[in-house]
Amino acid sequence: MGAEVKSLGMLGSFSLGVATTLILLIFYQSANFDGDYSVQKYLFGGHENINVTHQEEMFEDLAPILKKVASYDNTIIMTSVNWAWAKPDSLLDLFFKAFKTGEKIDHFLNHLLIVAFDPKAYEQCKSVHPYCYELKVSENFTGQQGFMSKGYIDLVWSKIRLQQYILEQGYNFLFTDVDILWFRNPFRHMTVYADMTTSCDYFGGNPDDINNGPNTGFFYVKSSNRTIEMMRYWHNARTRFPPDHEQNIFYKIRRELVDSVGVNIQFVDTKYFGCFCQFSNDMNKISTMHANCCVNGLGAKLADLSGLMENWKNYTALSIEEKNKGVGQWRKPGQCRLRKK
Repeated sequence: MGAEVKSLGMLGSFSLGVATTLILLIFYQSANFDGDYSVQKYLFGGHENINVTHQEEMFEDLAPILKKVASYDNTIIMTSVNWAWAKPDSLLDLFFKAFKTGEKIDHFLNHLLIVAFDPKAYEQCKSVHPYCYELKVSENFTGQQGFMSKGYIDLVWSKIRLQQYILEQGYNFLFTDVDILWFRNPFRHMTVYADMTTSCDYFGGNPDDINNGPNTGFFYVKSSNRTIEMMRYWHNARTRFPPDHEQNIFYKIRRELVDSVGVNIQFVDTKYFGCFCQFSNDMNKISTMHANCCVNGLGAKLADLSGLMENWKNYTALSIEEKNKGVGQWRKPGQCRLRKK
């Protein structure tokens, strides 16, 4: 990634008869991914025994792109769009604008993979970004997909299969919905011990409490056998709760993922990963803002997110003293009709 990477490794090995066990715990901090903060890669388990033949056939043309877009520690940031979200003056333009006006986060665009769900979105993506991938799906996803429509549900589940494949290739990923504005480095709020770190619709105060309300529009997963099994388990659970989208089912099975699969899930406070569901006014702490819980369409999201961009522009013009006094505040969403808890 063109910056110094600090690493700390501890290697222990011992032999018993002809069996050798090798345990490698790697903690390393990337200057590009965390500046002075603590983003570490913690790998355990291998991938050599995983049967990925079918997945490789589905996504065979993706592997070269992953190699190009991955960061120094094999992390990929990814989002997804259809034409309604990717066309000029829509969500993708706002998404890019936030990276360019945020606090030293524009370099993350070098590691952003944009997944397009239709040919028009793919062509638009290629005109504005170097790393685009067209996920070919059976239906036409060019238009706006209403929340919980059949098209919307099929779209979000196709992402789970793709994310599983990325983990199988040995890459970590951070998935971000395109209706999320980035203002600061979110990796500084992720810990080394968690297999998965997720944003919340509603945060109860304890990042380890499974009763928090997760939002899988923004979540980070480290590649390991355990997390690959987590994605497989999650996708297979779709048949148990039809018809429903991936976030609702994740909510329903999150205890099973912890108890049966053994994953460690961390939930991030909404004062850092902000959202419309549980709105936070502290501009000094926010890293991202998600236009979730907005049930009245794309136009309302665009209006409210554009307003937040203006808030951020005004905030960045303040002096340090004014920021410390809490002069800057977000304007609450005015166009979005919010889904009740």
